[in-house]
Amino acid sequence: MRKLPILFFAVFIFSCKSSVPGDILPPKKMQAVLWDVMQADAMAENYAASDSAFRGLSKHVDYYQKVFAIHKISKDEFTKSLVYYENHPSRLKPILDSMQSFG
Repeated sequence: MRKLPILFFAVFIFSCKSSVPGDILPPKKMQAVLWDVMQADAMAENYAASDSAFRGLSKHVDYYQKVFAIHKISKDEFTKSLVYYENHPSRLKPILDSMQSFG
């Protein structure tokens, strides 16, 4: 009977794991990638504003690919991580909040 509370406590502790799954970018890396993606968006928008013949999202795609290469991740890894964090707002909020002081 004494083992039952210990078992419940152990299950509770292990179920409250605060780390993200192994195939998801860790918070610090996600923060850096998101920051660079935001900078890439700004650069692409500046390019589009300065080039009246510019059409489409080709600069966005080019810049995103460069960001992914710099961070040594794939588009799929980023997308999967972004979806994960969007579905776990309590984990996304600290990343976004800390980005205010990141730049």
